[in-house]
Amino acid sequence: MQDSRPTPANAWKFVWEDHPSVRWGTFLRMDFRAMLQGDILNAPVTPRGADDESWHLTRRRIGLDATVWRHVDFHVERELETDVEPWREVWGNFRPLEALQVRGGRFKLPMGLDQHTDTEHLDFVYRSRAGAVLAPGRDRGVMLHGEVFDRRLFYEIGVFDHDGHHAHTTVPERVMADRTVAGRIRVRPLAGFGAGLADLEGAVSFTTAEVEEGQPAIGGRTALGLPFFSTNIWVNGRQRRTGVEARWRPGPFGAQAEYIRLTTERLGESVEDTDLAPYLVTAWYVSGTWLLTGESKSGLLVPRRPVHRGGVGAVEIGIRYESFAFGTTAHDETPSLSPRASVIVGNRDRLLTLGVTWAPVRWLRVQFNGVRERLDDPAQGPNPDAPTFWSRVFRLQFAL
Repeated sequence: MQDSRPTPANAWKFVWEDHPSVRWGTFLRMDFRAMLQGDILNAPVTPRGADDESWHLTRRRIGLDATVWRHVDFHVERELETDVEPWREVWGNFRPLEALQVRGGRFKLPMGLDQHTDTEHLDFVYRSRAGAVLAPGRDRGVMLHGEVFDRRLFYEIGVFDHDGHHAHTTVPERVMADRTVAGRIRVRPLAGFGAGLADLEGAVSFTTAEVEEGQPAIGGRTALGLPFFSTNIWVNGRQRRTGVEARWRPGPFGAQAEYIRLTTERLGESVEDTDLAPYLVTAWYVSGTWLLTGESKSGLLVPRRPVHRGGVGAVEIGIRYESFAFGTTAHDETPSLSPRASVIVGNRDRLLTLGVTWAPVRWLRVQFNGVRERLDDPAQGPNPDAPTFWSRVFRLQFAL
């Protein structure tokens, strides 16, 4: 058996490609990451008060990616100066074959295109409601995954303690799912057919778990986190998510869409202790982007002509339309305000986001978004007199 340990001639060295990296021959590689991010908000009502235009530091994050002996990967990611889940991700991955890999630790459940896009690569300041709320997010678990058929098919199937941190709650009457099974299959049917077609991909995903009796932890919130639907209904039984997603990034253009549906049974929750129609939450979006300066959308946002070389950097514009709705699966009765009715009075938030992103150099991004929201029932929202309202967000992000 060939000895893969480094010799003095090829031992420690420091390189800087996409990230600062320390390597010990071919035996060990460690890539260091860091992110500093701040936002300025302007909206009729914000979580921090009316017309809040002050600067808020929203990310102070460090991370490490390591590979040992070419077959074992580690990832650690921590948020600094926070008491709420500071360890974002901590996992290890064993890959004897590309087609057969095992990951264990705390990481994202396999659902959601927008949720699985790194923060420094998001097209808009905020994730879609589908990605930020309905996709499960992170939890502890173990997952079998791999890629087959010349990287045309990717599969993930895992078991997790709960259904992700988006549903985590410490309020006694709010409930989250117990042990959750989640899976995702992603395909690139035209891989190998050239740059314009190779990046076309689609995926389907699911989660399933049991929820104890209580009120749902996943509720309706606007882009800035303000409530527009109170989940005071009672649920009990099986909870299921299903997701469908698609993305295509030919040249400087990008388009993607996603749909997630969540249902939770309400067994024995009527006033007569009979079953009710399941609680239903849906979210979908479609978006498009265009890199005006001509960079390829399928790669990292690296300016072809950065500012320090006399260029303008990379400039991208984007538009996204989305819907985020709450209700029940039944439609055969008049909607009721009772939390134990078969058909409840729901609500829907329709969002239009217009965005501009400027990357003057490789590790710096400046984003400005205007977000228009319209509530079907403004009486349940943050401002009953305004069914439609605009919010403006400015973000400065440094990430390496």
